[in-house]
Amino acid sequence: MAPRITIITPSYQQLTYLEDCLRSVHEEQGASVEHIVVDGGSTDGSVDLIRSWQERLAWWCHETDAGQSDALNKGLAHATGDVFGWINSDDLLLPGALSIVSERFASDPTMIILEGHRLLKATDGSSE
Repeated sequence: MAPRITIITPSYQQLTYLEDCLRSVHEEQGASVEHIVVDGGSTDGSVDLIRSWQERLAWWCHETDAGQSDALNKGLAHATGDVFGWINSDDLLLPGALSIVSERFASDPTMIILEGHRLLKATDGSSE
């Protein structure tokens, strides 16, 4: 059976990138995903953006935290998935990424960690 995947996005003052991040998670196909966003008290308009997505989020909050680890722990406290991961608010998932995660965990019930590759892309479009 395919696992439910919880993705937690910690964010602080990331309005410039946040919508692309949210979209990359919610456009995933072939996986059961719940998305949690933990905003550390942003004042850059992030809250309005998150509110506009709240119907698609499993849970979100906007409150001061003690950094990324604290934000992740807050998110984990509300997570109901079988598999947990996070994506920073200035990052994107490549299409199909969570489908691969789902397939790998479904095919090997003894798996506890799955590591992926990253692709770094500069603002000019070049990549490493």
